[in-house]
Amino acid sequence: MTATLTRPTWTPELEIEIIDKLIARYAPHFPTTRAATPRQPITQEEIENFCHFRIGGAAHDLYIVQVCGKVIDQIPDPELQLFLSRQIGDDGAHAQHTRQRVWELTGHDPIAQIQQRVQKHWDFMGDLPHRNWLGFMAFELHYELHIVAQLILNSRTTKINDPETGKFGVEKILPDEAYHRLGVLAWWQRKYEQASPTQKQEIAARLLELDEEGQRRRNAYLKEYWGIIHRATGAEIEGLPVIYDAWRREVLAYFLDIPVSQLPKLVSVTE
Repeated sequence: MTATLTRPTWTPELEIEIIDKLIARYAPHFPTTRAATPRQPITQEEIENFCHFRIGGAAHDLYIVQVCGKVIDQIPDPELQLFLSRQIGDDGAHAQHTRQRVWELTGHDPIAQIQQRVQKHWDFMGDLPHRNWLGFMAFELHYELHIVAQLILNSRTTKINDPETGKFGVEKILPDEAYHRLGVLAWWQRKYEQASPTQKQEIAARLLELDEEGQRRRNAYLKEYWGIIHRATGAEIEGLPVIYDAWRREVLAYFLDIPVSQLPKLVSVTE
């Protein structure tokens, strides 16, 4: 694998630019801006579907909290520990807001359902997130970076959304998650750039192996959850797998500082 010579700085703006290029190439039926203002869920079925979807989101966030809480004292890196303290606080706040909003919409505290969903993440991810520092890096890639294209495309095609949830997402979740992605990249670059060329090759090969393992572990969950999102919000999911796969390749190419064309064939979300 040959290192690239120059590349742009990774920013939320660059993410959108890459995603729009992937849309033009692989799935031009997706819009490049929000298609329409979503309406709130009205019927009992719509409210139940929406809350089912949001409970899954809260579980995603609480799982991140639990993994980071487990890892924070296992990797003796104060820079990472300070970053993780922010990530834990942010994702905990996201999960708690979702819990409270679902409680308001249904009249029932969903905490038991949230934890049941969290346990599913532990079941299919196994020890990968805390196996070693590269396993944790693979976890961060999957739970913070690889899902970005999906989130952007969902936001553009969503037809149903709770206004309070949408407001919190724009004002709190979006900036927090951008901070997390940039923090993960900064930590990775600090470790990766200190390595010798030989060490970089070894690290890159090992990370790809662990990232592939993570993808295999998450495939069934992702396909199921995309169906939940579609039923709850009406978001377009046809063509999403090819964008997901292409976006993941872009992320890995950037993190490893190699051209996309020089990556090996990767596991597809459709497998």
